[in-house]
Amino acid sequence: MYNSSAIKCRNGVKPMPVFTISFCALTVLIYILDSFILVPADAGVTAKERFLTGHNKGLINRALHLSDEKIRRGQVWRLVSSALLHVGTPHIITNTLAMLIAGYAVESVLGSARTLLCYIGSALVSGLFMAFVYKLHEGEGASPGIFGLIAVFVILAVKNGTLFFSPLPLWALIILGIYVITGFFGGKATLFEHLSGFAGGLLAGIAIIFLV
Repeated sequence: MYNSSAIKCRNGVKPMPVFTISFCALTVLIYILDSFILVPADAGVTAKERFLTGHNKGLINRALHLSDEKIRRGQVWRLVSSALLHVGTPHIITNTLAMLIAGYAVESVLGSARTLLCYIGSALVSGLFMAFVYKLHEGEGASPGIFGLIAVFVILAVKNGTLFFSPLPLWALIILGIYVITGFFGGKATLFEHLSGFAGGLLAGIAIIFLV
């Protein structure tokens, strides 16, 4: 079982959330590259698609997005790599904000390595479900992993008997709550992505918090 006090510095200050910050920086970089730079000249992407609504014609997206057909052909990295991709400015902004909040809360207790494992486990469970049960032909987004971290957040809140087990202020928790609620209204595929990611987070969180 983890020891939350073990990840505190000697002066009682929590260490920097290395995984959360690094992950957000990486996904923003990939989004910029894939939306504006690594786009084939003949892709026919409009200015509106580049700056607002987004597109899935970038070279990184083509190589990493979730696809049941391509996974069945052996491209198994897509089960997790799709969690690095975003389509559209609203998509990257909302997911980055939610990741900063949920990731920071979980990482402040579990540390970077365990938070990374929780995220990967959540994304993997969601990827397996969407590819082999839902049979999604194309998908991308960090939200399944984020919903997984939210599940871990719930476990930690129950275990500690309070929502304020981390340094997060009330306004951040409200934003995270709004993110969760709106996440159920993005269509059938999005709903199943989020639910399967949350289920993956419960499984990974219980294993890591109580067994590791």
